[in-house]
Amino acid sequence: MPATNMHTTTHHTSPVLAEADRLMVVCNSCRYCEGLCAVFPAMEMRRIFTDGDLNYLANLCHGCGACYFDCQFSPPHEFEVNVPRALAKARIESYRTYAWPRLFSGLFARNGFAVGTIIVLSALVFIAGFFVYDDPGVLRRIYAEPGAFYVFMPHDVMVLIFGAAAADAAAGGLSPRPHLLLLGAMLAAALPLCPLAAGAGLRAAVE
Repeated sequence: MPATNMHTTTHHTSPVLAEADRLMVVCNSCRYCEGLCAVFPAMEMRRIFTDGDLNYLANLCHGCGACYFDCQFSPPHEFEVNVPRALAKARIESYRTYAWPRLFSGLFARNGFAVGTIIVLSALVFIAGFFVYDDPGVLRRIYAEPGAFYVFMPHDVMVLIFGAAAADAAAGGLSPRPHLLLLGAMLAAALPLCPLAAGAGLRAAVE
């Protein structure tokens, strides 16, 4: 049997995870890379790799490539061990698998387009708030007086936005559902306040 078709330790839901399992079996028998990153010590605590185990290991990997260059079984060896590539594929697959709501799982297949579209629309909506709640001419004026830095975005709005971002980053260790619920709650609280606060700041600046 070819080395690349070796049996894995359990049944998996996708060929990507089956390939990651095969590589973990090879790596577990070698352990040369155990000091390189967090993936390998976590791998050594397991003999059987479930889908959940492999998704966990994939998200520990940050794709530095050190294990690929250190590995004696990397291509052109017949084992074709390329852990960074296999875990990168498993990581992307895990994003789709654990996305919540599941409606958003397809975004990871079109990640660049989705992210670009969301950024553009978010910026347009945010700028539209200034036009809705205050004089559009404010955006065309020149301000040189003290405090002009906060004309377009008042200090309190900045604190709100970056505070929400910090709380979202702190929630990154949570499982996907609580993490998204927290983010949704912050956005629900912040969005109505941002245009109002921005409009108040603009009015104060031009009066």
